[in-house]
Amino acid sequence: MKVSAHRAFRLLKELAFVRVSASKEERLAAERLMQEAMEAADEVRIEEFPVWCGKVTHQKLVVTNPYYKEYEVTGYECAASTPESGIDGEFYYAEGLQAAHLDRMKDKIIMINGRLRRADYEKIQKVGVKAILTFSGSTIDRVNETDCDIRKIREMLFEPFGDQVALNMRAADAAEIVRRGAKTMHIELKSEKYEDMSANVCAVIEGTEKKDEIISFGAHYDSVHFSTGVYDNMSGSVILMELLKYFSEHRPRRTMKFNWYGSEEQGLLGSKAWVKAHEDELDKHVLMINVDVAAPTLGQNIAPTLATEKAVGYVDALMREAGFACDVKMDIYSSDCIPFADKGVPAVNFCRFGAPGANYIHDRRDNLKSNYIDEKALDITLQQVLFFAGRVDGASVFPIEKKISDEIKKKVDEYLFKEKKA
Repeated sequence: MKVSAHRAFRLLKELAFVRVSASKEERLAAERLMQEAMEAADEVRIEEFPVWCGKVTHQKLVVTNPYYKEYEVTGYECAASTPESGIDGEFYYAEGLQAAHLDRMKDKIIMINGRLRRADYEKIQKVGVKAILTFSGSTIDRVNETDCDIRKIREMLFEPFGDQVALNMRAADAAEIVRRGAKTMHIELKSEKYEDMSANVCAVIEGTEKKDEIISFGAHYDSVHFSTGVYDNMSGSVILMELLKYFSEHRPRRTMKFNWYGSEEQGLLGSKAWVKAHEDELDKHVLMINVDVAAPTLGQNIAPTLATEKAVGYVDALMREAGFACDVKMDIYSSDCIPFADKGVPAVNFCRFGAPGANYIHDRRDNLKSNYIDEKALDITLQQVLFFAGRVDGASVFPIEKKISDEIKKKVDEYLFKEKKA
């Protein structure tokens, strides 16, 4: 059997629907992937894990002075609710939360630039505000062609720093509010926080010779709100399925584990749960190969490697030997490789990034109708990973040392917000 980008793309089309963390659609995709994997793997199962979810049933924002106007907003999932009557307060545009802004924010409804990141949330909570506003999209978006992004206050924010009222709006509306000099606002938000279950799909092909050396493959299959996630990351998921089918017929020397992770978009929750559940076997894992985003017609190939300079040199040499144009570099990558590297397992990510103007991610344009991905481009990454996996598996002595450089360790620690030791 040979790998088939055409077959992979057919499966991608079948699973081209929104698959948000812990939703019935995410579970439907998991069950379909499991069904497909059962035709090839020695062992397949679904492993569930709990995730925090949010349900917003009411949201409202009205500027009350010096003009009166209601704006479209989306409440943050897992945010705090206002009293039923809402809250009223002074408005303050806090921009990038520089020191000069912090003194003026207390007890106000503030708006910040960009996403609500952990360091910003910590600052805001220490000051004490009535509510947080963010904005998404661009100031020239057409309302009928875009969505007001649905965001979430993740546990890495509310667990250490507490709950807060938070809403998101369109960039054009945010600009109008600032330009027109809004002074006071009225906000209402009803948000429920609860635990639900997400799932990883896990398949195994046992090695013929070196069973106790494990090569771990990973790709996440969930998407974000409004996005069918064909680029991010059903493309990586179907590539993994082709590799599973190939190695089921061309039996590997080493044991191979294939994991399709759920809830990656909510903070790598699937891979974190898997690593935690399988920590006692990680000493056998010699490498993690992750595939996250592929198939854009116009694009370029990259391979961030979480290991050592020697490992980077080895991966780069293999890509050159096979004639693959691929930018190999030692760096972290915001995907399911992180929990493995955190436990000392080297990881290589294979990605194909879309060129500017030809890549749509985390919004409604990441779909097949956008016509920016195709099966020939998907085959580029498929062939890269197949060649690389075959070479490392076939080696007499595993060619990548099980070591993470100090530089990568530091970046991983920062990514995971690990507390610095005194």
